[in-house]
Amino acid sequence: MSKVFGIGWAKTGTTTLGTCLGMLGYDHQTQRLDLVRHLRAGDMTPIFNVAAEKESFDDWPWLLLYREMDQRFPGSKFILTIRDPDSWIRSYRNMLARQKKASEELNEIRRTLYGLPFPNVTDDQLLERYRSHNQQVMEYFKDRPESLLIVDWAAGDGWAKLCQFLDKKIPAKPFPHANRGDYSKRPGSLWQRMLEKWA
Repeated sequence: MSKVFGIGWAKTGTTTLGTCLGMLGYDHQTQRLDLVRHLRAGDMTPIFNVAAEKESFDDWPWLLLYREMDQRFPGSKFILTIRDPDSWIRSYRNMLARQKKASEELNEIRRTLYGLPFPNVTDDQLLERYRSHNQQVMEYFKDRPESLLIVDWAAGDGWAKLCQFLDKKIPAKPFPHANRGDYSKRPGSLWQRMLEKWA
């Protein structure tokens, strides 16, 4: 059974994509940090089992597994959300600044997913990882443009481009821009709350 995988890096509009896919009628699965321990152990069986139950996906760990999911579910579609790198790093650093101090467990999850030395990670390292992910995705699908859609919500991409790719009718609802960054100084901990939800 073919699936739809959102494989854009965190803070590129993945929540918006997930909201869109739900509105288009897909049985959607977003982030599953509880699966990271299986990824770390090299055991894909639990991850494949979750993937078999749903129709569309976004965020961690799905964005890292496009090769595996492509092989496991032939004919699937993949959507790479992107944004300007300078805008991306500001958004990511803003997210970190609004969170409480990360636990060692959360830092270990991030080290697994990013391949970077959290919590002591630099902007240059983050930007290189972001760029390399996008380049690797585009290289992997370079001969199969029908399987990959690249969207930039900030540049004006929306329902028309997404629905054409998925062969879906455009909903009679405004395009959702979900999870916009809050740049006020009030502290928050979205990542921590999501971690505590399953931990």
